[in-house]
Formats: sequence, C-alpha cells, structure tokens
Amino acid sequence: MILERLTLTNFRTYERLTLEFGERANLILGKNASGKTNLAEAIYFLSLARSWRTQEEKSLIRFGQTYASVKADVREGNLHREILIELKPEGKCVWLNGKRLSRMTELCRLVNVLLFAPEDVRLFEGPPSERRSFLDANLSKKSGDYLSLIGKQAALLKSRNALLKGDGDKRLLDVITEQLIDVQEPIVRYRTMYVTSINGVLPDVLASLRGEKAPCGLVYRSFVKDDGSYRERAKRAYAEALESDLIHKSTSVGVHREDFSFRLNGKDIAEFGSQGENRMAALALKLSPYFLIEEAERKPLCVLDDVTSELDADNAERLLRFLDRLGQSFLTATDLTLPGASIYDVAEHNAKRRN
Repeated sequence: MILERLTLTNFRTYERLTLEFGERANLILGKNASGKTNLAEAIYFLSLARSWRTQEEKSLIRFGQTYASVKADVREGNLHREILIELKPEGKCVWLNGKRLSRMTELCRLVNVLLFAPEDVRLFEGPPSERRSFLDANLSKKSGDYLSLIGKQAALLKSRNALLKGDGDKRLLDVITEQLIDVQEPIVRYRTMYVTSINGVLPDVLASLRGEKAPCGLVYRSFVKDDGSYRERAKRAYAEALESDLIHKSTSVGVHREDFSFRLNGKDIAEFGSQGENRMAALALKLSPYFLIEEAERKPLCVLDDVTSELDADNAERLLRFLDRLGQSFLTATDLTLPGASIYDVAEHNAKRRN
C-alpha cells in the first residue's frame, strides 16, 4: 500500500497543503510545534477517521473554520483509490472515488496505518483500555466480522448497564447477559488467535530492534478460560458478579475488562522492565502487525512520530535499518538522516518536499 499524495484543507494548523510522498521512507523534519505531528496525524486519520490525540473532532478543524478535509491518493498494487474524509458541523463523511461510503467502518479496510507515538512508551504500564484498543483496532482491520462483533458488544453492554442503573429487571438482565455471552465468545477466540499470531513474529522484531535475542511474548488474559466450556464459565462469572454489579450499577466482567501483558525473559515488562526495555517492547509490538500481512501490496503504512528522540544512537541506527526493510514509512523528527529517504521540511505550519 502506497500513499502517493495527501491534500489537507483546514486540518489542524494547515490551511491548504498538498504533498507527494516517496515509496519508501519519508522524513518529516522541523522544529518542535512546527506542525510535524499534525501531518502524521492526518496520515493516521486515513485509516480509522479518528485521531490518536483527541476525541474532540472539532479540534481537528483549523481555528475559525467550520470545515476540514483530508484527501489521499492511495495505490494498492494496480488499484488506485481516491479517499476523501470531510469534517463538517453536522458530522463526518467519507468518500471513495467520488462515492460516499455508507459505513465509516469500511475505511479501515481501505487504508491500513500502523502508528507509534511518544505516549506508546507507557503502553504496558498504562490502563488496560489502551492495550485492548491495540487488539481491537488491528483485529478490526483484518476482519469485518470482528468489527461487527465489537459494535454489538458495546451496544449490549450499554443496555445492560442501563438496566443496572434502573430497576435491575432480572429477566431482562438474564436475556441481555445471554446475548453478551453469544457475542463475547467469538471475540475471545479472535483475540486468542491474534495474540498467537503476534507471538509468532514478535521475538524476531524485538531482536532486530534491540540487537539481541530474548524470549518474549504477549500473555492474553481472558475474563474466563476458553477450554470448551466457555458459556458455562461465563454464565458463572456473571452470576457471581451480579450482586456487586447491581450495587455499583456497572458490568464488572466481560471482554471490556480483559487485558494482556508483555513478558520479557519470563518477567512482566511493566513491573520489571526498564524504561528503555518498555520503549523497545512497545515499538516492536506496534510494528509486528506489519509482518502478519503476506501480500506485499497490502502491507500497511508505518507512521512513527518523534520515535528517535529518546533512543540512544545504537538503537536509533537499528531502528532505521529495520525500517529500511519495510515498505512506505513516515517519521517525524527535529533532525534525522536516512540515506535514500524523501525529506519534507516543516516550518510555520507549512511543509515542502526537499528532494
């Protein structure tokens, strides 16, 4: 997958900007607060029509304006797509080759973007919701069925919590809980399979970034063990939690509470790992999905925002060598050298291609 051209209109601090990108590494260089991350954000926005920096979409529209858009020309093998995402006061809409998409969820299967942002260094130490988001985002890109299941799970969970906040009708609670279990069982299986797949490539990715091999992998912690008696175990978990749920008026068990940990040399990296080990482990995990896609033309774009600023010289060099093995990538930095890379200078919220 190649992002050939990007056009921004009133996106963040960019009034109007069009850039054409190289097919390999693209270095986005400039001083702090010059607009580098805004540009990286626009590229990531193509994948999910969501920002990783804010849930307030109005903040994506340039100050004083009511409309913004991100337009991209994307190539996948011999297939060319024009994607336009518009932000308006009445909402957001996505266009593919001039035709409006009926469902926003279709976008993640059209453009796949892997992201590493500075805050990802706390991925394993932060709240479980951030780790679940990693699973959900990457699985949704692989499977429309999973994306649908997550949507149904969220709707059912909302209904169950509403009942818990109301009169707690036992009959309706039992019905919705049964429906939740029906949806959650395949979600757990998808997550289990995906973690197994990630663990198949993660050690090699981490070894390339660290310069040495070490046993490592994710440990997925489902809310009940899936050993052939999932439904019985799930029913029991909900029954045991019911009294507490009624008191706290919230559902305390389910896939929305699940988590995973990263183990390095047999130890939980969040508890025993150094800051540097956590950083490299998070970077390896965020890049590992690249190697789960076999077709070269469908390989994702890689966006790395300010990734080298906290790396020592050896780790930075290994990272750049590693990225040279990948397809198209976008790196923001104040200063960076990578032979053969396309370079873009960002200043005063404008960007120009240097070479």
